[in-house]
Amino acid sequence: MHPLVHSAIDAANRGEKNKAMEYLKQVLATDPRNVDAWLVIAAIIDQPERKRQCLNRVLSLDPTNQIARDELLEMDRAALGSKPLFAPAAPISQPTYRTAASLSNYPTSTSAFEPAPAPKQPTPVQSQVQLQATPKPLPQMRPEKPLVFKYPLFWRIFMYFFVAFFGCVGLLIASQNVVNSLPFLGLALLIGLTAMAFSPKVEIREAGIRTSGMLSSAEVQWSDIKSMKSSAIKRRLELFKSNGEIIQVSTQVSGYPRIVEIIRQKRPDLFDISAASSGKGNMYTSGGYEQASSASYGSPAHTHAFSDVKTFKKSLFAQYGVVLLMIPLCLVSVWLIVSRRDYFAGIGVGVVALIFMSLSFFAINLVKVQNNRLSTESFLGEKQFTARQIKSISMKTVRSRHGIASNYVHVEPIEGNAFSLSGFPEGDEVMYGFLMNWWDAHRNK
Repeated sequence: MHPLVHSAIDAANRGEKNKAMEYLKQVLATDPRNVDAWLVIAAIIDQPERKRQCLNRVLSLDPTNQIARDELLEMDRAALGSKPLFAPAAPISQPTYRTAASLSNYPTSTSAFEPAPAPKQPTPVQSQVQLQATPKPLPQMRPEKPLVFKYPLFWRIFMYFFVAFFGCVGLLIASQNVVNSLPFLGLALLIGLTAMAFSPKVEIREAGIRTSGMLSSAEVQWSDIKSMKSSAIKRRLELFKSNGEIIQVSTQVSGYPRIVEIIRQKRPDLFDISAASSGKGNMYTSGGYEQASSASYGSPAHTHAFSDVKTFKKSLFAQYGVVLLMIPLCLVSVWLIVSRRDYFAGIGVGVVALIFMSLSFFAINLVKVQNNRLSTESFLGEKQFTARQIKSISMKTVRSRHGIASNYVHVEPIEGNAFSLSGFPEGDEVMYGFLMNWWDAHRNK
């Protein structure tokens, strides 16, 4: 550990946060990739957003850092209004003091650094030992409670209500005439099968992810995921295991963007498109998962995604397909006005067609990432942003009145209007993870 990081820890123990931050700034000025310094900063600051940025920075330097991952998952759990997700398997009695990364339960607020009341000032050695902050044993050890994501409760109740309704009507009619009851029973069966299709469940644990439906279930550990593929048509995210088995994660469950973010935190390498396409593999699939160090993330195979140009481009049909579909409506509008003299209907149909056609020209059809610059292009022009000019990148969900969820990437710059990205062939999840990895790597530079 850097000597100044030791000094910062001692200063934080004495309650001198400003002095501790000065020490840490000196460390990062000479070594911006110092994981210990970023972990101590994350422990000192109180603002959740800044703490999250520091922890994400740690993961960009060391994807296998368990402390940062546990802290982020606890913050996510707190944001969902639930109890902590993961409880330690057993209390740690005497952790070995080597570096900040060896702590089993790193402090999450400045209060954790305040020394306990004592009749005399602690010596420097005592201050270092005090930072270990041995976690208190739980009164009763409870099994790990996973994060669970399901299809919205309202739509599940809605569909099962109609299954019960038509089933009861069919049985009632069957007591009088079996033939007349068949349409109602058939409709109940059809709605029941639809309800089964909309009853997926996704469970996320510390070890991996598990998906289950009415008729099947599968699970995979984080280290066993070989690759990932987004399927917008099937409305699912496919995770490929090393043995060829496919884990299907439904995009229709509530909180799906949070699932994608957790996968990115656990396996940021899955979103490294350049490394995957070049066939170089990564530290997880090449057998080096357990032995990976913080230097692995900075290897040429991984930084290639941010040193070269990466372009996301929509197909011609995805870009202007709506225009082609609206041309017949424009012809119908002309026919209503000229032949039928129905000006009200003709103008109405024409306006609707023109509105949908204009959306294609405003939509972004190309995204280019090169070093510290993000460029977007549409029919109306091009815009460029540096990582520091972007306020946030997130994944959002919009659900139609029929309950179908559509996911998209939402980018909010510091100045100017926010914009959305969707419909690219790589998939919204892959684009989101790639842009987040790029943003984490450059926004603090």
